Amino acid sequence: MKIKNAYQIRFVLLALLLVALGWLVGYFSFEGIWITNLGIIIVVIIAVIRYLLKHANFVPNQVSYFLHSLLCHDYMIHFPPTHDTKLGTIYENMNRIIAQYRDNLLDIEYKQQYYNRLLRIMTHELRNSITPVITLSSDILKRPENYTPDRLHKGMEVIHGQCVSVKSFLDSYHQLTHIPDPQKEVIEVDKFFGRLQELMNHPSIRFSWGSGMTLIADEALLTLVLTNLIRNACEATEGQPEADVHIMASEADGNPYVMVSDNGPGIPEEIREEIFLPFYTTKQEGTGIGLCLSRQIMRQHGGDLKLLPTHGQGAAFMVIL
Repeated sequence: MKIKNAYQIRFVLLALLLVALGWLVGYFSFEGIWITNLGIIIVVIIAVIRYLLKHANFVPNQVSYFLHSLLCHDYMIHFPPTHDTKLGTIYENMNRIIAQYRDNLLDIEYKQQYYNRLLRIMTHELRNSITPVITLSSDILKRPENYTPDRLHKGMEVIHGQCVSVKSFLDSYHQLTHIPDPQKEVIEVDKFFGRLQELMNHPSIRFSWGSGMTLIADEALLTLVLTNLIRNACEATEGQPEADVHIMASEADGNPYVMVSDNGPGIPEEIREEIFLPFYTTKQEGTGIGLCLSRQIMRQHGGDLKLLPTHGQGAAFMVIL
C-alpha cells in the first residue's frame, strides 16, 4: 500500500515500535524478568500517550493559531509548505483565506478613502454654492427697502444660477451612483465604429479594428464610455495642426479591448492617479465625473479602464472588456 502522508508514516512506525516492544515484553516475561517487563510497559504506555496527544493536538493548535491571527487582524502570517498531503491542503486553504482577508481589508481601506474624499468634495461644492444664496437672500429679507426691482431681479438671477449649479452637481452624483446593470450583447465592431464616427463627426478621428471582430458589452454604456474618452482626446488635441485621435479595437491573449489614444500634450505624471477620482477636473466647465463614471461602467462589465504610460507622447486609455 502506498503511504501518502507523514501521519501515515508516523503511525506505521509507531505500530512497528509497538510490535517490537511487545516482542520484548513477551521475551522478558518468558525469561521471568518481571521488573524489567513492567518498566518497559510503563515507559511504552507513557511514550505512546505523549506521542498521540502531541500529534492529535497539532492540527487543532494550528487552526487555533490561524483563527487567533484573524481575530487580531494579523494578515501577515503564512503557513509553510509540507510533504504531508492532508496538512498541506489545510495550510493552502488557510493561506488563501488570509490572503482574501488581506485583500478585502485593503479594498475596504481604499473605498473608505474614496468615499471620504467624495464626501469632502460634495461638502465643499455645496457649501460654496449655498453660501451666496444664504447671504443674498438674508440681506433681501432684512433690508428689502434697499432693493429696487432691477436690483432684486439681478439678485434672483444670482440665486437661480447657484441653485442650477447645485442641481447640476447633484445630478452628476446621481449619475455616478445609479449606473444600470449592463445588458450585454454581441456588437459587430465595424458597424459600431461606423455609428461612433457619425456620432462624433470630428476630422481628427480615425478607427481601426480586426476583420470580423466582435465585442460583448452593453452598446449604450460602451458608447457612453468611448464618447467620453474620444471627446477628451479631441479637446486635448484642439488647435494642433496634425491632431490625431486613434480608436483601435484589438485582442490580447484572447481578451478584447478598445484603445483610445491621441497625440496631445499628455497627462502630467502628478495627476495620473487623480483623474479617475469623482469630481476631479482640470477643465473650466468640466463636471469631473466622466473618467470615474467610465471606469465604473467597465468594472460592472467585468473589465476595467486604464490609463497607459506614454512618457509624454500624448495620452492612451485602454477599455478592457
